[in-house]
Parts: sequence; structure tokens; C-alpha cells
Amino acid sequence: MNRNGWEIWVDTGGTFTDALGRDPGGELHRAKVLSSSALRGTVEAAPAPDRLVIHTAYPMARDFPAGFRFRLLAGKECSDLPEVQEYDPVARTLVLSGPCDPGTAAGSRFELLCPDEAPVLAARLLTGAGAGTPLPVRRFRLATTLGTNTLLERKGAPTALFITEGFGDLLEIGTQARPDLFVLDIRKRLPLHQVTVEVRGRLDPAGQEELPLDLPRLEQPTKRALAAGCFSAAVALMHSYRNRTHEKRVRDFLL
Repeated sequence: MNRNGWEIWVDTGGTFTDALGRDPGGELHRAKVLSSSALRGTVEAAPAPDRLVIHTAYPMARDFPAGFRFRLLAGKECSDLPEVQEYDPVARTLVLSGPCDPGTAAGSRFELLCPDEAPVLAARLLTGAGAGTPLPVRRFRLATTLGTNTLLERKGAPTALFITEGFGDLLEIGTQARPDLFVLDIRKRLPLHQVTVEVRGRLDPAGQEELPLDLPRLEQPTKRALAAGCFSAAVALMHSYRNRTHEKRVRDFLL
């Protein structure tokens, strides 16, 4: 049992974000939202231009969506969307900051656009904390399949790999594991990075400097990487898990 706040675990993907939370009493709760940070529902009635009776599958506390933007799914594109000012969970009534789309009628599908990212929105649903209020969370863990999908589909930004001198082909060599040892038509996987830049400088296994970092030497290869369209960089230097000084200096140099 945890009396100091919620514990929340979130996995966010390309379409949905799933969250599991343990409240201070030890009970588990679940939430699932769109990764676009939108809560969808249906209009049941429109008694006034700025007042709607709605139905949504999401349990929301009083004024929970205050500050969210209201948008009809079938409405015209509009940059000036009304903002939710009040929400009554008993009457299921939304009060907006101004008139909603003239096409709003019973049966219209809508979405409430949260100003927070989807993982935070899911955490707010679990805890009942409205937009703009602190989350009563003691521990928050986030995982994502967005990065995995980007790697699998190779849709990420062109990237330059900055790696310790002498290890430029390390990712291509890998572990030399060959599960299909006798295959004649060998097809290697393409590397995820587009450009490799070897960095002169070395730390020993204890994290002590063996060879000073030579940043001026990176000037020209960095310019070539930029010319090749690489505006993203990955820095992976030997033994930096023991001492991050060299990696931080390369990062600062690239910034």
C-alpha cells in the first residue's frame, strides 16, 4: 500500500496510449486514450450555442476538461476553437467559452483536445486531476512503441553516429552471430544511421581518461554530416557509462 501518491505506468503508441495506475490505497486502475491527446464523445443535445449535453466513455470529474478545446469531428477546420469552461458530470453538461460549430446537433461526434501530451492526459484521467493542476503522482514510468515503429519503418530523421575512433564499423560487425551460417544469398540489414563520425579520445574501463578528447578534429566531419542532411546525432563513446564527461563535451560541441 502506498500512501504517498499514485504510481503510474504508461505505454504510448502511434494510435493509442494505455495507462495503468495504482492509487494510494493500492487499488489498480486503467485508462486508454488516443495518442493525439483527444477525448471523443457524442453530443446528446445542444440546449444553447455554448452549452452541450454529451456522452463519453471517459469518467470525468467536475470541471475535469476545463481548458480543453472543443471540436466537431465532422466540422470545418477552425483555428479558433471554443474552450471548455465548466463540466457537470451529473447532468453531463459542457459549458463552452463561446458558440460551438453551427453544425453541432444531437448525434454529432466531437473531441476534447487536451493541452497536455497523451501520457499526462491518461494520468489525469486516472487520478482525476484536471488540466493545469499538479498530478498527485509519486512514481511515473513511460514506455513507447513510437520509437520502435519509427525504427522498423525507417521514418526517423537522418542521423549521424559519433563513436570512439576505431569503432566506426562496430554496429555493422555486431556480435558476429550467424544464425543462417550456410545461406549463400546473404543480405545485411542497413544501419539505422546515415553517417559515421569517429571521435578521437579514449576512456579506460574505470572511466579514467587515456586519450584526451580532440574536438577540433570533429569540425570537418560534422560539416559533412550536416551537408548530408543529418540534423540529428547519436553519441556513443567507449566506457561512457562509467564517466559521461567525453559524451557531454561532444554533445555541447554539436549544439
